[in-house]
Amino acid sequence: MFRLIENRTAANPFYHEAIAVHLYTLDELCYFLKTHMYLIDRDWFGEELFSWLGQELHYETLAAGLRQCYRSTKDIFRCAEQILQASGNYGAEEMEQIHQLLGAMNGKTAMERRKMRGDLLLEAKKYRQAAYIYMELLEPEYTRQMTEELKGNIMHNLGVAYARLFLFPEAAQMFVQAYHLRRSDETRQAYLYAMNYVGENDPLNEQGMDLNFSVMKDTLNHLSEVSDRQEFYRERRAASRAADAFDWKSRQKELIGKWKADYKSMIL
Repeated sequence: MFRLIENRTAANPFYHEAIAVHLYTLDELCYFLKTHMYLIDRDWFGEELFSWLGQELHYETLAAGLRQCYRSTKDIFRCAEQILQASGNYGAEEMEQIHQLLGAMNGKTAMERRKMRGDLLLEAKKYRQAAYIYMELLEPEYTRQMTEELKGNIMHNLGVAYARLFLFPEAAQMFVQAYHLRRSDETRQAYLYAMNYVGENDPLNEQGMDLNFSVMKDTLNHLSEVSDRQEFYRERRAASRAADAFDWKSRQKELIGKWKADYKSMIL
C-alpha cells in the first residue's frame, strides 16, 4: 500500500447531507472516517467521494485504486481502510485496530453500527457521550425499526451508563425494562447490583423482575466476597453522597433536555 505524503487543500470541499460536514483535506477526511466509522454508508461513500479525491485533491492514483476496490468487492469499509492506510497517518498497530473495527461493522445495520459507537464510548468510560447515543436510539422513530433483542441490549447498556454516573434508581429501572426484552442473567445481576445502591427513599416503579434462586445466590456470593473490604463501603458512601449532591430527581428533565441538545449539536 502506497502512502501520500503531501496533504493538499481542495478549493471545493466534499460535502454530503448524510454527513453534514465540509471536508477540505485528506487529513480531515481521515479524521472523520476514523472517529465516525459508524456513519460510513453507500449514500455518500462512493463515486462522488472518489471523484473529489481525484479531481479536487489530485490524488488520481488513490481515486483509481478506490474505484477498483469498490467495483471488485463492493466493500465500502475496505475502501475506507485503504484511504486511512494511504494517508500514512497511522502506524501498523493502529491500522490493525482500525481493520478489526471496520471488519466488525461490515454487514451491520446503521443502528447496530451506532450502538457499537456507544459501546466503544462506554468502554472508554465516556459515559455521558455513550448515554447520548443510547438515548437517541431509544426514541420511537428508531425503536420501531429495531428488534426487541437490540432494543434490550441498548437499554441494558444505558443502564450501565446510568450506574457509572451514580444514577442507580434510573439504572435499576432500565435494567428491568431491558430484562423484559432480553431475559438475560447478566441483566438480572446488573439490576441487583444497582439496587444495592438505591436508597430507601428512592421511588421505583415495580415492573416485575424475575429473580431466580441461582442469580440471587451468585449476586449474594459476590457481595459476600467484598463485605469485609472497607474500601467498598467507602465507595458506596461516596456514590450515595454523589448521587444526592447531583440531585438528579429535580434536574432530570433539564439535564436530559441539555444532553439531547448537546448531542444534536455534535458531529457524530
